[in-house]
Amino acid sequence: MEKSLFKTALAASLLALSMTSCNILNPGPVPENIVGDEPGELQAKIGELLEKAGTDSAKVEFAEIYTSFINQQNDNIANAHVQIVSPDDKDKMVQYSWSDMKDRRNMYERFELTVATHLDNDVVDTYEGYKDMLFNYGDIKVYLENLPTYCKEALEASGYKDKGYICDFMISKDDVNIGVKHKDGGFSKTYKISNDGQHIVVPE
Repeated sequence: MEKSLFKTALAASLLALSMTSCNILNPGPVPENIVGDEPGELQAKIGELLEKAGTDSAKVEFAEIYTSFINQQNDNIANAHVQIVSPDDKDKMVQYSWSDMKDRRNMYERFELTVATHLDNDVVDTYEGYKDMLFNYGDIKVYLENLPTYCKEALEASGYKDKGYICDFMISKDDVNIGVKHKDGGFSKTYKISNDGQHIVVPE
């Protein structure tokens, strides 16, 4: 297997810059579910993040889309991130993030990312070096449209019933999966999405 297939955008950032924050002190209700359990939610949030980046889904190339939810007593936390090729410099990867919790409402942030190989941690700092890990919006549209279905199927398949919640959903070029966690902690399950993007895959 070629070394280039092991590239990943590392979560650790070289630079973190706070961006515009709306209603940061708003004492309104904390989020109740992951972004995307309702039709159009995640698409809208991706649009907001790309607008912050000065681009849109028709132009940008993605390395990863990730949304997560943490269920905590009186302070749930929702997050959404897009890792994209920088609109300002094709040889840079950036992450735009949104988070919402009781004491940090609707916060947007920008991070510059390091791209490295899994094999020997070599830094990959050119577009030519990491272009094979990228995908376009059209490539993943079906997953965004069917996310509410995945949420329902994953909760049912987990067997956690009313104690379960969707904790994360991740799209990369070669992998799409969804996670379910038990509200009492200590239990979680992850499901891959079928190749046609229609349903989760439940292990036999």
